[in-house]
Amino acid sequence: MKRWLAVLLVVGGGGSGTTMAAAETFSQAVAPADFAAAGLGKLSPAEIARLDALVRAFQVGGRERAGREAGASGASAATAPPPAMVESGAKSAPGLLAMAKVRLAPGTAVEYGTIESRIAGEFRGWENRTVFTLENGQHWQVAGGESYVTPPEPGPAVTIKPGALGSFWMTLAGVRPRVKVVRVDRGP
Repeated sequence: MKRWLAVLLVVGGGGSGTTMAAAETFSQAVAPADFAAAGLGKLSPAEIARLDALVRAFQVGGRERAGREAGASGASAATAPPPAMVESGAKSAPGLLAMAKVRLAPGTAVEYGTIESRIAGEFRGWENRTVFTLENGQHWQVAGGESYVTPPEPGPAVTIKPGALGSFWMTLAGVRPRVKVVRVDRGP
């Protein structure tokens, strides 16, 4: 599945600057070895045609259009896209394409916003590589070499603001120094 996603992003123009020619379909553009390695060789000709249509719709109008075209085409349940690929009104786990990492071309402007939350639990300070868990579920790790120690206090308010060159700075209510942090993912 991961290989298929990588092939889809590369062939589908996922930031690499290359796109398929208008007459060339996804299944034709993928190298036969990659097609087989992604497990796509198991698909019937009808399923391959459906995959090509979904990729083309995604390239042209994005995820919502691909979902609408999937429903309007009268596809059978056997060839319909997996539920994770179709946007639904109910809140569910992010779809396969929504979880894809984005590769940016040089010179692409990226805008970050300020994050405001609270430390989950007790705050006692930090040292290099300390990981803070915020009440919003995010995890941020100290990236600087400084340390700070304070008597225990219940979860202070924090503000994380973007800095230069993709850096982030965390300030805590009642704490004078700010600390450089990086976002980390924590598995369950």
